[in-house]
Amino acid sequence: MKKKNLVAKGMAMLMACALVIGNTGITAHAYVADDGTVHSDREAGGSSASDGSDNIGGGSSSSGGSNSGGGSSSSYDDGCARSDREAGGSSASDGSDNIGGSSTASAPKAAGTEASAGKEKFRATANAGAGTYKVTHKGIDIATFKLMDADKKNVSCTKVTLKQRDDKKYAIDFQVADAKGLTVGAPLDRTYMYNTLGVSYVTINDTVVIDIEAEAQAAAAK
Repeated sequence: MKKKNLVAKGMAMLMACALVIGNTGITAHAYVADDGTVHSDREAGGSSASDGSDNIGGGSSSSGGSNSGGGSSSSYDDGCARSDREAGGSSASDGSDNIGGSSTASAPKAAGTEASAGKEKFRATANAGAGTYKVTHKGIDIATFKLMDADKKNVSCTKVTLKQRDDKKYAIDFQVADAKGLTVGAPLDRTYMYNTLGVSYVTINDTVVIDIEAEAQAAAAK
């Protein structure tokens, strides 16, 4: 009987060892931590995420949507979530995430069309109905020329343009059916028009009424 008992115990021990060896490498175990939470460990060395997502060792997941541009979201000790761009920049204080450069709105162009009298280009707003020709250079209003009658009232014209004359010089020319008694009102200092922009004259029906080039030369001689 004693021999039978010893044999039975030996067989039981061998079977138990075989079961343990056969299950090695695939068994996961759970333990209860001091805080009462159940934790599980993988034998490969990783541990399950505390939220049960098993997102271990990979990229982090952001809550409430993803950052455009491939940024990641991190949680800090203060409980606040912060996002960092992979380029190394941080989110703008206004939440716009516009980091690494500023966007500048283009300045609106001045009204009118581009014109040139051989020097710097400018913009001209010609209004035949009002009898005016407005010059704007680098966003600054330089001068407005107005066709007027003897009483200094604005007079309309059939056409007002910047044109090159036969002497190859440029003039602001007002075209009218009858030029009698008409003149052109203009700023007192017109030297900028010639020195910087290259406009030499103001004319009515191709007749010079203001010699801007001569005025500029006289001012330079003083």
